[in-house]
Amino acid sequence: MKERSKTTTPMAYARRRHIVKRRTLPRRGRKRGRKIPLFFKFLLCVGVVLSIILYLHQRQPPPFTERVRVLDQLILAQLSQQEIPQQTIQKRGEGHRSGDKTWTLSRWEVTLPPGVEPEKVTSPLIQRIQDACPGVTLTESKAQDGTEEVKVMVDGLLAHHLIFHPPKLKPPTPIPLRPRIAIVVDDLGSDKRVAEELLRLDAPLTFSIFPLQPYSRRIAQKAHEQGREVILHCPMEPRGFPLKDPGKGALFVFMGDRELLRQLKKNLDAVPFIRGVNNHMGSRFMEHGEKVRIVLQELKKRELFFLDSRTTSKSTGYQIAQELSLRAGERDVFLDNETDMKDIEAQLERLIQIARDHGKAIGICHPYPSTITALGGMIKKIRAKGIQIVPLSQALDS
Repeated sequence: MKERSKTTTPMAYARRRHIVKRRTLPRRGRKRGRKIPLFFKFLLCVGVVLSIILYLHQRQPPPFTERVRVLDQLILAQLSQQEIPQQTIQKRGEGHRSGDKTWTLSRWEVTLPPGVEPEKVTSPLIQRIQDACPGVTLTESKAQDGTEEVKVMVDGLLAHHLIFHPPKLKPPTPIPLRPRIAIVVDDLGSDKRVAEELLRLDAPLTFSIFPLQPYSRRIAQKAHEQGREVILHCPMEPRGFPLKDPGKGALFVFMGDRELLRQLKKNLDAVPFIRGVNNHMGSRFMEHGEKVRIVLQELKKRELFFLDSRTTSKSTGYQIAQELSLRAGERDVFLDNETDMKDIEAQLERLIQIARDHGKAIGICHPYPSTITALGGMIKKIRAKGIQIVPLSQALDS
């Protein structure tokens, strides 16, 4: 049987080629990739854009004023944590503006308690600020007297200025050969007869005279002529106001700085020949250091001394006077809280004992009839015990 020829004819070649091509074509019914709807593409783009905006927003620092406020709270919290007494912290604010930024520059003055050096406070404070507020600039300087200053800059602008004063110890008073006592008579100015009785006593009593009273100037004039020391008895706001009325010319906590200074100057000018000032009442006013500082700064300008009557145990008067290098003293004994003569004499004996123990003592009394009688009977006894009665200016801390 004859074999078929393996030679491929042109027609057969074309038919086979056509069959191969048909096999390579995609089959009908093969599934194609699904298209994402345009709406979902839009939502995806919006989500990406919002995510980027949120990320960038979170990386932005808080607004300038917010950072200044946070720093203020942080500083106060750190000082409180280090048990710095609140009454030793004086803070005042100054409004500032630079471009579109408005803020309050806080100036802090802190007198540290005994045993606490400035660097023990500033080092942890600076570290805490740096940890909590990155990007804030701090500068630190130290004076020869041990005072340290810290300046806090936010965006290159001074936001906080802190001054830390080292502890100021009350210098020991050298005990003189003869102990001294000063007796201050408060509440003078409304009764000239009582003042004349006091002037007849053979002792250099100190006359503390109210401002703006009918006989304030006349009593001051007579006391000065007879060699008695005169001071202003300045009314100040007590606790319990208005049930407790401090009287004409009183200084109040609610007064603005200008009004406060204006009233103080009026009081100072109302009594001639004054060498100093002490407070009448003032159990509330004397606890507000920023107000007391305004008063004492004016006294320093006029070269007047200050006697803190100590009508409150939280008085800031003596401490601030020391900070200002203002001559000052504190009342040791109220002689006539009880007006019975025996009680007054007992308080005078107590005053004498304090003078013996410390070299000096200051007593305050009032122009009550029983007080005048008790003083008249005790003056010779006081001198007989080796105690010298002196004007108030000679019993102050130098």
